[in-house]
Amino acid sequence: MTQTILRGMTWDHPRGYDPLARGAASFEARHPGLEIQWDKRSLREFGEAPLEDYAGAYDLIVIDHPFVGFAAAHPYLVDWAIVLSDREKADFAADSVGQSWPSYDYKGGIWALPLDAATQVSSCRPDLLENLGAEIPRTFEEVIALGRRARAKGQWITTTAFPTDAISTVISIAANLGHPIVDDTETFLPPVLGREVISRFHQLVDVAHPKAPAMNPIHAYEAMVSGDDIVYCAYGYGYTNYARDNGRPRLKFANAPAHSDRGPAGTQLGGTGIAVSALSKNRDTAIAYAKWLAGKEHQSGDYVAHGGQPASLAAWTDGGNDALCGGFFSDTLATLESAHVRPRFDGWIPVFEHFGERITACLKGEIDDAALIEELNTQFAAAQRKAGIGGGG
Repeated sequence: MTQTILRGMTWDHPRGYDPLARGAASFEARHPGLEIQWDKRSLREFGEAPLEDYAGAYDLIVIDHPFVGFAAAHPYLVDWAIVLSDREKADFAADSVGQSWPSYDYKGGIWALPLDAATQVSSCRPDLLENLGAEIPRTFEEVIALGRRARAKGQWITTTAFPTDAISTVISIAANLGHPIVDDTETFLPPVLGREVISRFHQLVDVAHPKAPAMNPIHAYEAMVSGDDIVYCAYGYGYTNYARDNGRPRLKFANAPAHSDRGPAGTQLGGTGIAVSALSKNRDTAIAYAKWLAGKEHQSGDYVAHGGQPASLAAWTDGGNDALCGGFFSDTLATLESAHVRPRFDGWIPVFEHFGERITACLKGEIDDAALIEELNTQFAAAQRKAGIGGGG
């Protein structure tokens, strides 16, 4: 008979839900009397909904690392810095892929355990690319050339310029050009660099599919596997789901294109972490379950098998996992290992969302570049001041 029920909240996509819902039985089998229930929220709610709305209703909450600024300033999440032993911290840190572990470490606290890892990469339909006699671009210039080549054959490349992804791409390009934007960055986009970043994004959108400003990664990848007109996508968060054998054309993922001599470095880190509500009445059980979810053994095994995209380095370098996902892990690891952690201060999330809307508007020609850059800089500085951090110049 069930004695304890753990409730968790994650995001509404097979990558975010299936490995948790399908994998729960394994942990339940080890803990008689335990039942684990997972609910899901839309991708937009996942990025925007107030954390406090869920802390009272759920024992476990899947978050992404920009929430840590809010978490550090409010008493809603368990601080893993207090809960974990030094050995456990060292083990999680050693098995973290890229900056997944440190991305949840903020102001002396650790607000989630890395569960899922992603960053902006590139992808293609290898059959369509081969028909064009082309290879996966390694540089931005090669991307633009491929876009023109595809158009000459009645096909397209694309990118993800939906607001959330548009701001991500601006941050990614800026970092690759030597301007990583973090909490205390003095100027969000210095004017000369800002014009270069926005100009490059315009060039990409100009040769991309007409629906690119409305595309997030899921939209782009669904279009790529359901039709034959899009051969390549630059700057979309990686999804192993589309690299797996599922009866549809498989996408081939690759490192992000370079804008400088830094290779793919600087793309914005994504992914998720598993947090425990500080209000949970089953705190100890929730902590044990979260550690199991984020542990190397589960991450490398059932988590991937059930459709997950792990944050464990051991899972990413496992040959069986790589083969299952069509080389996804080995082909994008260099980008993820050099990915950039965006600002995380308390108040950043609404700024991030607003900036995305303004950048997409600029890409559509509704705002000129100079006005956009000035607005971004002014509002970023104001948000920094409100958060009481450095920068704001």
